[in-house]
Amino acid sequence: MSQGLFIDLNPDRNKNKLRARLKKILKIFLGVTLGAFLIWFLFRKTDWNAVHAAIRGASVGWLLLAQVFAWSGCFARVQRWSYVVRASHPATFRNLFSATQIGFLINFTIPARIGELVRAYVLSRLAKLPLSQSVAMVALDRVNDIFVLLIIVCVALFSFPMERDITFATGVFSNVSPIVVPATLIRTAAISLTVFLCVILGLLLLLYVNQNLVLRFIGICTGGISERLNDRFRRLFLNFAAGMHVFRSSTEMAKSACFSILAWSMGLFSTASIMTAFGIDFPWFTPFVMVTMIAVFISVPIAPGMVGQYHIAIITCLLLVIPETDTAQAKAVAIVAHVLSLIPIAALGIFCLVRERLSFVELTRQVSRREPEDAIPPDL
Repeated sequence: MSQGLFIDLNPDRNKNKLRARLKKILKIFLGVTLGAFLIWFLFRKTDWNAVHAAIRGASVGWLLLAQVFAWSGCFARVQRWSYVVRASHPATFRNLFSATQIGFLINFTIPARIGELVRAYVLSRLAKLPLSQSVAMVALDRVNDIFVLLIIVCVALFSFPMERDITFATGVFSNVSPIVVPATLIRTAAISLTVFLCVILGLLLLLYVNQNLVLRFIGICTGGISERLNDRFRRLFLNFAAGMHVFRSSTEMAKSACFSILAWSMGLFSTASIMTAFGIDFPWFTPFVMVTMIAVFISVPIAPGMVGQYHIAIITCLLLVIPETDTAQAKAVAIVAHVLSLIPIAALGIFCLVRERLSFVELTRQVSRREPEDAIPPDL
């Protein structure tokens, strides 16, 4: 009786819940559909015998070394975050590790990209601290990501020669005719990405000096477009500003930055090891270009597990930097690299869920109800 009365008195709330649920289901459906389409588009005319031969010919030793680097990067990311969190709240390495790995697992499973929100929620629950504070700590951790990614992008931009057009032969992406990518387009895209990252990083750091100036700048840029967009950006930067006290400890921030560099370096070394395993003779800057392209292609949540997005980034990079690379070999590298990237994420994420006695479904449900997505910086 009371339940029926509650529903009758709150029709708008029930409609909003139903709308949110349908929206979530639609996002997942579209993500799976787009992922399936990308895989079909990339591999529909693939010579699978050649791909299989390339995989069988890969060096197991170098692939194992790539896994060592990948797993090491997971621990380096947690240690990086620990300097941010412990600056204001005591938290064990176990709490930080579980929050990070569970967040990664959900990020790579659900295309809605709520893993960072789950990371904040799990840390808040395990370490007994306010969710708003946990969200700010996740936002601060993003600064180190953006900072080091900016360095990697700059290295890729200034080391990769872009004097000539790039031509993808017939059949590389199931194309019936050669695809020509102008060098000017590549250069413009690379410079645009660098400028974008510099602006984001600059605004985040400027919050420490003059918060009102940043908010006025955001209002000028977004206010004329949409008040809702302006409000979302204001809340994002205000949540971040709430945790800026970490910058008052230059030593702790320097340690955090060093572990951020280490974490990204592990990714570069892992990428180089995988290419070496396939006997690819690559220029020294290739891992920088590949990591940059992977970051760009997976920055927009489309498919669960980054299926298709991850593959097209690697294939495109190899054919851009090393045009003579065999198409079947490039696809083999993409498949193996994607699988190897998922192994530590799945293994550690599931282990942490079981150890902390948490439910995958319940976590996503709790975070979806709270909907604090405006508090987390863009995933880059």
